[in-house]
Amino acid sequence: MAVVTLKVATRTALGRQGTKRVRRQGLVPAILYGEMQENINLAIEEADLKAALSTPAGRNVIIELTPEGSKMTRVVLREMTRNPITRQILHVDFQRISEHKPIHMKIPVVLVGESPAVREGRGILDHAMRVLEIRCLPKDIPARIEVDISELDIGKAILVSDIRVADVDVLDTAERRVVDILLPTLYVEEEVEGAEAVEGEGAVEGEPEGSDSAAAEGTVEKTDK
Repeated sequence: MAVVTLKVATRTALGRQGTKRVRRQGLVPAILYGEMQENINLAIEEADLKAALSTPAGRNVIIELTPEGSKMTRVVLREMTRNPITRQILHVDFQRISEHKPIHMKIPVVLVGESPAVREGRGILDHAMRVLEIRCLPKDIPARIEVDISELDIGKAILVSDIRVADVDVLDTAERRVVDILLPTLYVEEEVEGAEAVEGEGAVEGEPEGSDSAAAEGTVEKTDK
């Protein structure tokens, strides 16, 4: 279990204008909730937050916070909102955890080894599930789940039910395929008899040439938990 310490400050600037003011100061607004305790609004240095999440455990690290006027509490990062254009961190949600209560987490799946079929050019790797949902005690949270594909040949697959992690319950549907080795398919483009390419065609009927598509809206995306 990876554990890091993160400096935080409580904040009183709330609402849209309040959070904008916090961001102008180079801070990330955040909220701390859970374990039947009062919610606490926080502000964090973005550089400190990025450093806390840069360990090998990534977002699955246990974070120790000590808000002003409160005792140290252990939390996990539940949600992080970024600006889709600049990738600036706009807001984070922390959830308190109990050392004695199982929690749900989403853990990345990392493939190890090399399939002989892929190495020899006989097969194509299909990594269908890149995260698995698990339940375990905080002390047992794995940084990642390794799946060995060194003996996986064409037509073979590793299912969720094949994955075993000590002291961890994998919650995804047992029959789902995590990784497959597929047989390559050859696509042959059929010639259309009598078809001729008409030079200069390309504008869509009813739309003037050179028109731009609608500009992307500046919406904020929320990363997976």
